[in-house]
Amino acid sequence: MVRVKRDIFSKKSIAVATIVLVVVIGLIITLSLARHRVQNTQQTQPTESPSYSTVLPKNKSIADLGGWQRISPESKDPVYAYSDTITGVAVSVSEQPLPNSFKNDTAGQVAQLAKGYNATDSLDADGIKVYVGTSAKGPQSVILTKNNLLILIKSQQKISDPSWVAYVKSLQ
Repeated sequence: MVRVKRDIFSKKSIAVATIVLVVVIGLIITLSLARHRVQNTQQTQPTESPSYSTVLPKNKSIADLGGWQRISPESKDPVYAYSDTITGVAVSVSEQPLPNSFKNDTAGQVAQLAKGYNATDSLDADGIKVYVGTSAKGPQSVILTKNNLLILIKSQQKISDPSWVAYVKSLQ
């Protein structure tokens, strides 16, 4: 009797190929789902627009700055923020209408608030008093009022005084 060569595709080979195929398909599905989840978490929350007048840096629109984000809880008065850069340093700028408690003595109330943030250095930007606080690690907090708004700016790193003054002057 002549012995027939075993077929290349023996039962054992088919079983191994099937297992490899199932593992590869599983990895593809898992990676696809993971990528989808990352894309969903990277999307920003829908932006809202403040119902009050705001200021932005000259020659920039809110679209250029990524839109407004409400940063206050829904149960509190609205505070909106946008992100920008000053001399390449990331900053977050929040704006809210001047609180009623600040209206009788705005300068005194802003000075008191600045003290609470350890923003004890002051700059003058065309008559606008700008309070600057610098942490030991470099980030800064800036507090000012302009156009009946209370404005707080946080930087990721130290920014020079002339750059702060130029930025505040540009807000319109």
